[in-house]
Amino acid sequence: MNKTQSNCLILFTEHYIDIWQNTTKHAPISSELYGVPSPCIIDTIDLAVLWLPIRPSPHSLAIAEEVANIRIHDSAHLFYGTQYAGDMQAQWHDLSLSLIQVWSDDDFSRLEQNIIAHLMMQKKLKRRPTIFIATTNDEAEIIAIDNKTGNIILEKLITNETKVLASDLDTFLSNLTPIAQ
Repeated sequence: MNKTQSNCLILFTEHYIDIWQNTTKHAPISSELYGVPSPCIIDTIDLAVLWLPIRPSPHSLAIAEEVANIRIHDSAHLFYGTQYAGDMQAQWHDLSLSLIQVWSDDDFSRLEQNIIAHLMMQKKLKRRPTIFIATTNDEAEIIAIDNKTGNIILEKLITNETKVLASDLDTFLSNLTPIAQ
């Protein structure tokens, strides 16, 4: 496994937090995560949580691999096994997105179940396997890791159209612009 991708996620997260703190004078805030337990929570205010990332013992997607009977790309293991954090808003050129992050141990279990369901549906539809890493404003498309090549793609879920955004996770994360909302 290439540790660079893990470092790029950490660097992006640090940049994201810096922008929040410079713009708002506090850590990132989320009303969506209010009431959801996490070791990331540093404070609660007005039905919202302030959070900072933590780096727990590394997690792997081994259960998802076993259940879906597929070898998941190393970059997906690194992306989801590096840290716990809130989802982070970003811009990829003209595309607004939200990087999916793991919030807690329970959230990691839910994520694995969603990845299994996604992979099983793709198998049923005879589609190329992908591992989602971000959502967009369009509910019918996701940002995903192409499980065979490691390319980062924009995937249209209904039509199965894909567009390569970056050759790998490292390049993708290094070229994202964080947005404090």
